[in-house]
Amino acid sequence: MERYKCYTGEKVYLTALALCDAEAITKWHNDPEVAQYGIDFREMKSLLTVRDEVNEMIKSGEAFAIFDKFTDKLIGYSEGCEVLMGEKDYWYKGHDLEALEFLKDFCFNIRNENIVTVSAFSHDIRALNAYAKAGFKKTCVYRQRLIRGRDKYDEIHMDMLATEYWATQKG
Repeated sequence: MERYKCYTGEKVYLTALALCDAEAITKWHNDPEVAQYGIDFREMKSLLTVRDEVNEMIKSGEAFAIFDKFTDKLIGYSEGCEVLMGEKDYWYKGHDLEALEFLKDFCFNIRNENIVTVSAFSHDIRALNAYAKAGFKKTCVYRQRLIRGRDKYDEIHMDMLATEYWATQKG
């Protein structure tokens, strides 16, 4: 399947999410190390279920597949500005931050949003740090929103206003 690159950076490129991406996304949703950060980790997901979810994300018009620029490998996806980096080899290497910059551009310049929101659970330090580095500010905490065994995690919401985004842009 030919992919049309919407955004290309030094490490990643973004394309529209496609139904053929569902197989990789199913693998990530069923990998405990990847899925532990999402609320839907409480259930195993079949390929059929994920295909339906991907179809809905595609219909929303704001879902992207994230590819490694050099290998053309699907490494993650996004819905709005929320990013799931499914390929663990790409964690902590800045691919998510580059994707976030493109996603902010899409939300503020193409969709003309005034506010963009993201969220992550308190144990997902990688996501929270990436969102903070990208300029999102903490706005709300739902205390103990997620329970895993005896552990309880807060759900942290962050946002960015268009004026804050524009203040960081050159030119």
